[in-house]
Amino acid sequence: MSNIKTQLKMHYINSKKSFFIFWSIILAITVFGFVIALYLRSQGYTDKFTTNNIVAVVIFGAVSSMVAYNETLPYILNMGSTRRSFVFSFAAYNMLLSLVLSVIFSILSILERLVYKMLGFTESFIGNMSVTSSLSNILSNLLLCFAVTLAAAAIFALIAGIYYLKGMMFLFGMGAVMMLLMFIPGVRIAVFHALKFIVLNFIGSINILLLSLAVFLACYIIIYLLARISQVKR
Repeated sequence: MSNIKTQLKMHYINSKKSFFIFWSIILAITVFGFVIALYLRSQGYTDKFTTNNIVAVVIFGAVSSMVAYNETLPYILNMGSTRRSFVFSFAAYNMLLSLVLSVIFSILSILERLVYKMLGFTESFIGNMSVTSSLSNILSNLLLCFAVTLAAAAIFALIAGIYYLKGMMFLFGMGAVMMLLMFIPGVRIAVFHALKFIVLNFIGSINILLLSLAVFLACYIIIYLLARISQVKR
C-alpha cells in the first residue's frame, strides 16, 4: 500500500505543472467567452451561444494518461517496484485524475453560467442554465464527465502500453488493419449495430458510468498482461 501511495505521489508531481497550465488555459478561454458574448449581444446577436469545455477535459485526461504511462513505467520498474503495483497505482491515478477533472469542470461550469446570469444573459442565449439550480443535473453532468474521461484515459493508457511494448509501427499497423476491416460490409454493419445498441441502451449517467467502468476494467486487464511482459528500458 505504501508503495502505491509513493507512486501516486510521483504521478501527482509529474502531472502538476501540466494540470495547472491546462486549467489556466480553460479559465482564459472562459473569460474570453464572456468578452465575445458581450460583444455579440452589443451587435444584436440573438441566436444561442454555446460554451462547453468537456471535450477539452476528456482529451487532457486521455493524453495525460498516455504520457504518464510511458514516462513512469520504466522509472518505477528501475526503482524496483513490481509491474502489478505499477498497474494498480496507475489505475488509481486514472480514477483520481478523472474524478478531480470532473469535479473542477462541474464547479467551473456552474460558476460560468452564474456569471452569464449576472451579466444579464438569458437561457435562450447561453443554453440550458438549469444546471446551476438543479442538484440532479449537477450530479448527472459530473458523472457523465467522469465516466467519459475515465474510459478515455483507460483506452489511451492501453494504447500507451501497446506502444511501450511493440512500438509506433505496430500501432500504425493495428490502425491500418482496423481501417481495412471497416471496408468489409459485414464488419461495418456490425460496428454500426453495436454503436446503435450502446447509444440506445446506455442513455443516462448511471448506465454510461457502468459502461465506462466495464471499459476501464477490460483495458486494465490487458494493460496488466502487457506490463508483465514489458522490458525495463534504461
